[in-house]
Amino acid sequence: MRFESSGKLYLCGEYAVLRPGSFAICAPTKRKLWVEARESEEASLSSPLFASPIRYAWRGGDLVSTAAPEKCFALFAVRLLEGFCRRETGRSLRVEITIGSGLEAGGKKLGFGSSAALVAALAKAMTFLYGVPLSQEEILKLAILTHFSWQGSGSGGDVAASLLGPVFYSSFDPLWLSSHLSPESVFKKWPGLFAEKLSFPPLSSIAFWTGIPASTSSLIRAVRPGGRFASRSDRLCLMAREGILKGRADLVERALEASRYNLESFARRNRIPLEGASARRAIAIAGALGIAAKTSGAGGGDCILALGGAEECQKLSRAWKAVGFSVFDDVLDLKREK
Repeated sequence: MRFESSGKLYLCGEYAVLRPGSFAICAPTKRKLWVEARESEEASLSSPLFASPIRYAWRGGDLVSTAAPEKCFALFAVRLLEGFCRRETGRSLRVEITIGSGLEAGGKKLGFGSSAALVAALAKAMTFLYGVPLSQEEILKLAILTHFSWQGSGSGGDVAASLLGPVFYSSFDPLWLSSHLSPESVFKKWPGLFAEKLSFPPLSSIAFWTGIPASTSSLIRAVRPGGRFASRSDRLCLMAREGILKGRADLVERALEASRYNLESFARRNRIPLEGASARRAIAIAGALGIAAKTSGAGGGDCILALGGAEECQKLSRAWKAVGFSVFDDVLDLKREK
């Protein structure tokens, strides 16, 4: 069977959402990553990025493989996710897993959150094959727990968007989760964690990829957001949420534009390379056309996201392409998942 998960782009709330109780709005991309999983005679993990399939087996409750899980995120995720499912059901399956992705180009990540999408797809695949009766919230916690165990940081907003669709999101307390990295945590209440599904008013979206993958984990480990930046970010997220719920696209666009300036000020104070020369140029072109645009994600690479009317975004697409930018038209899926 095939299990799909979307990439993601943040509309607002990056960095601030790392503070427990602060907000972010994150939406899935139309580009997806998928996992094909089925029972087989031999357990294996394949990807176009691997030179050859990774073979693995379970012995005495431990995963033994032809590669080191500590050096391969996909295998690390399989070890945690399948280990959880084996404990919950008492079953022992041999699963053949094949990974495919539309979130990369030329072997480079596009800044759409491929690791979050992968763990989301694997969580859906494993819980389905093993028949683990988890709620949507519990699958989210399982996927976030796996991602956090590997990365040691992050808010989980990207995982939430990959699993749930557009979300208004509040992060868990990372100190609490760091001391509760066990399967039982899936069934506990997580302090601060909240995810509300959203469905946007009519808006077109367009993204420009800088061509430089960002090292998200190193960037977010370097800062501790708080104070006026986080408070202002929360107000902008609430403004965007109000616009989404009331069908006010203008409020969403204003929040996106103001978030750019809030992030830019925060980045300068913390010496984060948020906007490179090409990013600033892309945002300036959008501004000249009256379209709200900002970096989306950790910065230092990754994507520029713009929102506006269909006609305006078509003009921006032509303008960005005219200067040689890699453009993704109608990039976001802004309707609520069922």
